[in-house]
Amino acid sequence: MMRKVLSLISILAMVGVFAVPTAFAAKPVTYYTLTVASTNPSSGVAVTVSPLDRNGAGNGTTQFTRSYAKGAVVSLTAPATSTGGSFVKWQNGTADYATTASTTVTVNANTTMTAVYGAAGHAGITGTFTTPAQVTAMCLTCHSGQGTAVVNSLHGMMPTLSPKVINASGLSQKLQEINTFCSYPNPDIAAAACLNCHPTLGKFENLAATDIDCLQCHNDAYKRRFTPEPDPAKWINVVDWQGLSKTYVPAFKKTDGYFQIEFNWAAMPGITALDLVRGVKKPTTTTCLSCHAKAGGSDWAKRGDLGLNSASATAAQDVHLASVANGGAGLSCTSCHVPANHKIPGRGIDLHPTETGVAVKECEDCHANMATGGGHAALGIRVEPDRHINRVSCKSCHIPAFGKGGATEMSRNWTLPVWNQGLCNGQGAWAGEESKVANVAPDHVFFSGTSYVYALGQTLNRIDPISGSTLMADAVGGVNDAVGVSKLIPIKRHKSNMAVMSSGTNIGKVIPFDVTWQFMTGFSDQAAERGKAFAGYTGSHEWKWLEAELAINHGVAPRADVAACTSCHHSTGQFSTAVTTKLDKLGYALKDANKDGVVNAADEAIICSQCHLQKAFKRDWEQQHAHTAKGSGIGCTFCHDIKRPERGLCEPCNPDGTENTACINEFVDTNYYNHCQ
Repeated sequence: MMRKVLSLISILAMVGVFAVPTAFAAKPVTYYTLTVASTNPSSGVAVTVSPLDRNGAGNGTTQFTRSYAKGAVVSLTAPATSTGGSFVKWQNGTADYATTASTTVTVNANTTMTAVYGAAGHAGITGTFTTPAQVTAMCLTCHSGQGTAVVNSLHGMMPTLSPKVINASGLSQKLQEINTFCSYPNPDIAAAACLNCHPTLGKFENLAATDIDCLQCHNDAYKRRFTPEPDPAKWINVVDWQGLSKTYVPAFKKTDGYFQIEFNWAAMPGITALDLVRGVKKPTTTTCLSCHAKAGGSDWAKRGDLGLNSASATAAQDVHLASVANGGAGLSCTSCHVPANHKIPGRGIDLHPTETGVAVKECEDCHANMATGGGHAALGIRVEPDRHINRVSCKSCHIPAFGKGGATEMSRNWTLPVWNQGLCNGQGAWAGEESKVANVAPDHVFFSGTSYVYALGQTLNRIDPISGSTLMADAVGGVNDAVGVSKLIPIKRHKSNMAVMSSGTNIGKVIPFDVTWQFMTGFSDQAAERGKAFAGYTGSHEWKWLEAELAINHGVAPRADVAACTSCHHSTGQFSTAVTTKLDKLGYALKDANKDGVVNAADEAIICSQCHLQKAFKRDWEQQHAHTAKGSGIGCTFCHDIKRPERGLCEPCNPDGTENTACINEFVDTNYYNHCQ
């Protein structure tokens, strides 16, 4: 045993003698600065900090800094109250971080944590506010990040790309577009006439957060107006088309060339600015409707699927917006138009820009399994709707009418002036004659999500094959698009008698009509001449009826009120080439077999006699289309110019255009007709 111990000691001694010392280099530690600040007040707030930093410092009074190694987790606790009010939140940089007074932050870079104080729920805010701009300034002391977000949104008038418009390039802003309602709403020619709904404080380009009118979307009681021009020398004296002299007080323009917004106290009796500030909240349906319901100049005018009373809709009017008590779903606008970072999704056919990063909910997001091909049948409903879902949007059947809560404008004629006392801030104006109709059955078009929208300076060249009208806005899509490319949607066709160049180098271009001159005088031709001067056009003009297709997206009816099949298809006893249906106009008509440009009994004879002697049509479209169940299924193109490959039917032509002899031999046994030439 002693011998083993001695041997071990000898070995250890040898290791000690011959061992080579090794040096390990320490990895450098990266340190970052943590800045602890406060808002309202900007200094003097005592904050508890742990652990101690590299210098042994911990708690401090704002503003102060601490230094921590990369990855350190630091706990911060701010007092519940300060001289500025109650604790509201922590911000990391400009982003909201936590709403609890105690929080932790991982220091992986130089970081600024700010304790924000104010009134809990805004109810304790104090101060004096004489202008909406001062309210915005107060909002930004806590919500600077939101201010930045809104100016980068379409609602904040940020010029945006138009990837869904086939004839657009570059950035687009609504105020620089021409349409069949306002004509040309650019403030350079229309002044403040078309700016009232946009949530700015009078500025309309190159906006900063301080230019946004927060109250416009965050307090339904808020009413505003453009500050009237105080200098009588800048008032506008005119003689209108009836020979009457009038004086108009325009909106005041500041030295920077922009307008100014002020409180409209006459429209808010008994309300103070402090009431408005303390009462701010997230937008409601009423908020959205305060602008969108009156688009086009009056309640229900533009789209026809929304009005001010949609905020208290009946189920028959809009089953989604109707309250549960009224038999509806009790949804709000933002239930489907889900916002993110102040970006609100939604685009019709006639708008240029598309809000990025957000999307409107699809029907199937809430109504699960209704797009799978068997959803209606599974609910015990008729199976026919399940055959339609690949090609027909839910809205085509579930919105059987628009203008249900009020008459909607179907046409506008600028050459027939009509007095409207409510325009021009209550000074009255000569608007174009409006034709309004209630409870209108929509037309239908195929829509792929992309569209043609006329832009100032372009030449009108798009004719609608159904209405025959020259188009300002046109849905892109077709009956033979591949599955998933486009669907049939309900639309409103709006017509407007607009000034168009008829001679010179700009023939066919729409004139940026001077709508303010029209309002003041009623002289439509003078307004057109002023528009020519603005655009630099020379030559004569004509008045031409132009049309815009407007998507109908609201006003879904209860299940019991879904559109009848005959709203699109032939009704019983009318299945004949002598009766033209909505679907016929869309391309579903019988094939023009003799190619004479007219579908009639002669074409019927050619088509039917392919397979048998000519017979009378069945009583309705459903009986007639029982042919698709015969044999391997008679394909659509035996009778029509439409293709439905998803049906798996036997077609007379192969995809490459050659004849499908197998199908022809199966069905054609009387008079051969070459469908492939």
